[in-house]
Amino acid sequence: METRNTPTDDENQYTCTYKYKCPNDSTEATHTILYKKATCTRVDDVILHFHCSRDSGCVKCQQNYL
Repeated sequence: METRNTPTDDENQYTCTYKYKCPNDSTEATHTILYKKATCTRVDDVILHFHCSRDSGCVKCQQNYL
């Protein structure tokens, strides 16, 4: 899984892009996730938006990042 972090205009947010194989049919997909940085290191960053290049409504893909 390849990862790329991209800062956004808001200093408390960043975007990550992941190359991923779809669990339904094993085709390659790109997942783009917008995160909001947590205020404490003991808490995970919050996912603000998830997008899959194949099917952004796929619940199986989204659950991998929760």
